[in-house]
Amino acid sequence: MAKTVGALWLREYEKDGKRRKMMAGELDLGALGTVKIAVFKNEKKEKENQPDYRIVLSEPNDSTGNASNGNGNNDEDMPF
Repeated sequence: MAKTVGALWLREYEKDGKRRKMMAGELDLGALGTVKIAVFKNEKKEKENQPDYRIVLSEPNDSTGNASNGNGNNDEDMPF
């Protein structure tokens, strides 16, 4: 039986006046702990051998409240 190692939630955000979608969630790496990730569509894909999606580690929220969309990602770095 397969073991669940994480979960993702669909999120929407706005960039350049357009509504865009991403996934955000957590991965349980066992003894290494849990990491927060975000998954974005690869808008720069030009060839079939390039990935359809990118996975990035989310930066932890800082105490100043600079996280702009509630999941630890800065909207300026969102590719779609």
